[in-house]
Amino acid sequence: MNKTIFLKELGFHLQKMKNTDKDRFISFYDEMISDYMEDGMTEEDAVIKVGTPKMVAEELLESYDTVKINMPMTSSRIINTILLILGFPLWGSLVLAGILLLASSYIVIWCLPFTTGVGSIGLFTTSIISIIGSPFIMANSLPLGIIQLGTGIAAIGFSVLLGTATILLSTKFIIITKNFNTKLVTLFKRKVVM
Repeated sequence: MNKTIFLKELGFHLQKMKNTDKDRFISFYDEMISDYMEDGMTEEDAVIKVGTPKMVAEELLESYDTVKINMPMTSSRIINTILLILGFPLWGSLVLAGILLLASSYIVIWCLPFTTGVGSIGLFTTSIISIIGSPFIMANSLPLGIIQLGTGIAAIGFSVLLGTATILLSTKFIIITKNFNTKLVTLFKRKVVM
């Protein structure tokens, strides 16, 4: 395939773009192929090195669909500052809502391991108090003291089970949190084509 056919097919595959952007990319690849030819490659080898028109167009269209937000600015810093201050009730509340939504997502993710961890600590504390206090109860009533000692030992067992569940859940939820963070980063990542 020669350069003319490549550029014509590339233009055909880039029909979804605005004409100015399409012309900019076509001239960019025209220059790239010309540079390869100046370096000693044949025209066909230079086109092969660039890739197929369809593949190049798919990569360009993928990055072309990203959202680009341009903030309107005036030429005066004073007016920009005033507009920023006056717009704070709108953009400030949106930023705060986004931060709170993000924080609530993390709270929801870590709620279960936190609950099992607190339960484990609570049961362990209860078991220690129950075991230490059981001899004092046995002095007054032997059956009640034995029940309290048994309850303390059972509480240690439940505490160990909840502690194990907390460790297992925490390892799973660390992975979930990492995946959530990765999705957040990719959500806000911008692709820029120069």
